[in-house]
Amino acid sequence: MKPDRDQPDFKQRRSERRAVAPAQTVCRSSWYAIEVKICDVSQCGFQAECAEPVGIGSFVALEVPGIGAVQAQVRWQIGVRMGGMFLDPISLNRCEWTAVRTSPPGALV
Repeated sequence: MKPDRDQPDFKQRRSERRAVAPAQTVCRSSWYAIEVKICDVSQCGFQAECAEPVGIGSFVALEVPGIGAVQAQVRWQIGVRMGGMFLDPISLNRCEWTAVRTSPPGALV
């Protein structure tokens, strides 16, 4: 589901997001660990796919290659997609996830 940029409550992202090659990682809370597929990442957060529901507002630790465990809070989940906000911004230069080239939404390829 794509946001409707014409809606008055739409908020532009505060930092650049980078799509990443399909990456599997572990998202942990103090009670369990689950595997997620990272879709994109920014200095402030991430978007992932996860087969299991993760409660909105839950605090998790995400294993980021090149950085290690990063604390985050789940901010939304729609179906298998979820998004989280890093509690402390990360350096994308240190992140070892492989970036992939993508086209803007609606662009002709």
